[in-house]
Amino acid sequence: MVMTIFILIITAVIAFAFIPKLKKNKETKTIVIFSIFLLISAALNIGVSLKLKIPSPLDFITFIFSPIKDLIISLTK
Repeated sequence: MVMTIFILIITAVIAFAFIPKLKKNKETKTIVIFSIFLLISAALNIGVSLKLKIPSPLDFITFIFSPIKDLIISLTK
């Protein structure tokens, strides 16, 4: 629980450090993308600190490309 609060505090500090500079330069698209990535990273870090099972991106890539690999192998036989 303490780690979760620490992650949220760090996320807020990062946001308050970068977003005013981006607002000053009127970079709205950059603010949106920055916020999305910051929220995703905070959520993943909170999940790790709570010892949740977070799937590896490699599992998803394997799931997508296994049928394609099988199709190519069957075509080459």
